[in-house]
Amino acid sequence: MHTKILLVLFILFFNQFTFAQNKEYAHQIINRLGSEEFAGRGYVDKGVNKAANFIEEQYKSFSLNSFGKDYAQAFSFPINTIKKTITFSIDGKDYKPGSEYLISCFSNSFKGSYDLVYLPDSILKNKKAKIKFYERDFTNKIVVIPGDAPLLRKNNELSAAGIIILKSNLVWVPSQEHKDYVVINMVKDSFPKNAKQITIKFKSKFYAKYKTQNTIGYIEGSKYPDSFIVVSAHYDHIGKMGEDAYFPGANDNASGTAMMLDLAKHYSKAENKPKYSIVFMAFSGEEVGILGSLYYVKNPLFSLEKIRFLVNLDMVGTGSKGITVVNGSVFEKEFARMQKDNKENNHIARVKIRGKACNSDHCPFYMSGVPSFFIYTFGDEYNEYHNVSDSPETIPLTAYDGVFRLMRNFINGF
Repeated sequence: MHTKILLVLFILFFNQFTFAQNKEYAHQIINRLGSEEFAGRGYVDKGVNKAANFIEEQYKSFSLNSFGKDYAQAFSFPINTIKKTITFSIDGKDYKPGSEYLISCFSNSFKGSYDLVYLPDSILKNKKAKIKFYERDFTNKIVVIPGDAPLLRKNNELSAAGIIILKSNLVWVPSQEHKDYVVINMVKDSFPKNAKQITIKFKSKFYAKYKTQNTIGYIEGSKYPDSFIVVSAHYDHIGKMGEDAYFPGANDNASGTAMMLDLAKHYSKAENKPKYSIVFMAFSGEEVGILGSLYYVKNPLFSLEKIRFLVNLDMVGTGSKGITVVNGSVFEKEFARMQKDNKENNHIARVKIRGKACNSDHCPFYMSGVPSFFIYTFGDEYNEYHNVSDSPETIPLTAYDGVFRLMRNFINGF
């Protein structure tokens, strides 16, 4: 009896130690991908390209197979970037890029000093007041509007030199467009009351064909080598605005990339060799419009019909309340198996079901007939998203070990 107790304690200790190592590896990956070295994994300073090279190095260290001469599946798309921010001041006071203001990604190079004009509240309710306001000449003006104003925005209906949108918090989104005016999102509490003039100077650069890549490797299955489980995650993020503001993207989606790589590391060990071949797909271009996965589906490296199931990991850095499974209600049998495993082994707080949603890289596969889940964690402990504060130093990885075990068991269950 004494020997059995010691054996059980040893197994528990070994498992805890093993998953502590997993979490440590995940932190290492997130720290690198979220570092300034990779410039937010976007399209300034070749950040996304540097991240792809780093992922390739990880694949090589695990001795993953490739479908061609290397792990890269190259493609390109148009993208506009804010290359260099030189000046931004209101009534002579400078403001901090990233935390106090953001220049919208579609904005073209811009410089000069402009008078500020305020959108009156009356035009939101009074049609005549709106018509009268719109008759004014805003050619050399920048119009200040509240973030909830149901007009102007990106369309610049007033033909102004630019627009300042006052918001409670800042979220940045990449753009494939470039326009001849500027839109600035600014924290409303930072904007000076009754300000009169703005001085702004920055340079943008538009790439008609920015070259990037999906990074893909696989482990051959022992029993079904010609049938595939796919684990995917997008490694790109929203990059860098000028010289002083970069977006680390720790949760979105260094966390998902880290877990994908952690699973690759796990299955690369001889004792964990899978029955099915497992393909690891790190996608670029997700933040621009799930472009990497869409490109892959149109240019598959093997028949999509050979994919037994795909699991896409995107934003798995929290988890105090569990995970959400997009397509859970579509693939009920697989969802029930995952839920049963969690109930029996208490990996995480909850496995929550959700219907179909085209909100990450699983979508092009699902739309092409590939059975697929999109997994993300949820909880109130961390809410940073598309901002400069989504950093490796603060991401909690609350349920990382439990989610990893759940994904491993799910894959092994096929």
